[in-house]
Amino acid sequence: MEADTNSALQQTVAAIIPAYDERPRVINVARTARDSGLFTEVIVVDDGSRDGTGEAVEAEPGLRLCRHERNQGKSQAMKTGLEACSAPLVCFLDADLLNVTAEHLAQLVDPVSSGDCRASLAVFSGGRTLTSLAQKISPLISGQRCLQRELLDSFSGWGSRFGVETAINEHLGDIGVQQRIVTWHGAAQVMKEEKRGCFGGFLARLGMYRDIMLARARHRRH
Repeated sequence: MEADTNSALQQTVAAIIPAYDERPRVINVARTARDSGLFTEVIVVDDGSRDGTGEAVEAEPGLRLCRHERNQGKSQAMKTGLEACSAPLVCFLDADLLNVTAEHLAQLVDPVSSGDCRASLAVFSGGRTLTSLAQKISPLISGQRCLQRELLDSFSGWGSRFGVETAINEHLGDIGVQQRIVTWHGAAQVMKEEKRGCFGGFLARLGMYRDIMLARARHRRH
């Protein structure tokens, strides 16, 4: 692990974590990223949270906070984090991950930092039934990815909100970049219904699927 960590540090990798009302969860994810030794900086983008997410991040040493005064959506939070750093490699992580370890992060970062591939994507397996099933249905809709920063220079899908993952996948395919898929055994994610209740979570999920479909439709038009 030490050799892998040193290799990743030489490549200069920044971790970017977009977060909206994720105070109970984001610190665990950010601490894991910070303590892994894989990243030169860990940036949390508070996307207009109302639950004290930004204050919790500010109180935690070794993290960098960027803030949106109002909620602008996941894609804009990712863009803000990207613009706030200069690392040649970037790793995007969701704020509501469960059971994620430094070893998981190394599986995602090392193929890119070593030059084996230009982009990688993590999918869950065996962590929780619902999240594993969701990724079997839509395996490439994952917020956990590492890639060369330059691959996003010509990316135009920052208005896609929750459709940003689909938009990035489509963009990488268009420019001929094949992503390395890695499996995070035992890792999972908090479902929207758990965070917002059955009805609120259901509406949020519908909104996410709407954004995904719109991103695909925009790509087909272009």
